[in-house]
Amino acid sequence: MRLSVDPDLCNLCGVCVLTCPADMVREKQGRIKIGRVMCLECGHCVAVCPRGAISVEEPPRDDDFAEPEAPLIPPEMLRRLLVSRRSVRRYLSRPVRRQDLEQMLDAARWTPTAANCQCQSFTIITDPEKREALAARIVQFYRAYNEALQDREHCAERLAALGLDPAFALHPHMQAAVPAFLRNTDAGRDRLFFQAPAVILVHADTGAVLPEAACAFATLILVLMAETLGLGTCITAYASEALRALPDLRADLGLPTSHQVYYVLTVGYPGEEFRLIPPRRPAQVNWL
Repeated sequence: MRLSVDPDLCNLCGVCVLTCPADMVREKQGRIKIGRVMCLECGHCVAVCPRGAISVEEPPRDDDFAEPEAPLIPPEMLRRLLVSRRSVRRYLSRPVRRQDLEQMLDAARWTPTAANCQCQSFTIITDPEKREALAARIVQFYRAYNEALQDREHCAERLAALGLDPAFALHPHMQAAVPAFLRNTDAGRDRLFFQAPAVILVHADTGAVLPEAACAFATLILVLMAETLGLGTCITAYASEALRALPDLRADLGLPTSHQVYYVLTVGYPGEEFRLIPPRRPAQVNWL
């Protein structure tokens, strides 16, 4: 998805710069520029622009950006909920009500699980000091990760020693994302928990039947239930990947030794408004 900015409409308000999860939207010499190197094609910048200054250069499609409708329920209403949901990376400082978190967790109890194992568990962090302490240890992990990436001779061995799968850790996206994450951290930008007032760890016993699938479904239900409560969420893989590799950190958080963290979810009241629904690629389907 190639994007362009109309300088006559753009007033340099900067909301597109703030919302871009890949730091590909920047102000240069009095104009907004959108980079291509790490653009996720998420459409956040288009969806959040209050003046409609950012557009898709490709020919319009039937499923091009559309006005979101208020999510309700039966079939079409559920679809509205699904397509209007966005990952939120800017939150208000307002605390999330405990009863809302409990309502989300209650819904997640009904997650379909293999052999009805109901193995998913949740750890909720709402204390800002505990959230920052966890963030500091995760950032420390990524500094070691980044140092290993720079050691070309012993890179794979050092990554394995950190508890990482070298095949995943050396993926081109990760080789670019990890240094970018640390640059943002050093610049004072929270790209881990986004200062969200609540963080949910979704974990399960590794000996359960398909525990990662159970946690994935539970996380999706948490996300959708949060949406109905006016809350925003974001699945933050930086946190879950670090926690997977750090058993001591999991233990310090009170997780059983047999548990693995599969997903980490930030929760809070959105600090940004998405005005449009970006398109998605057509479903890849093979009818037999």
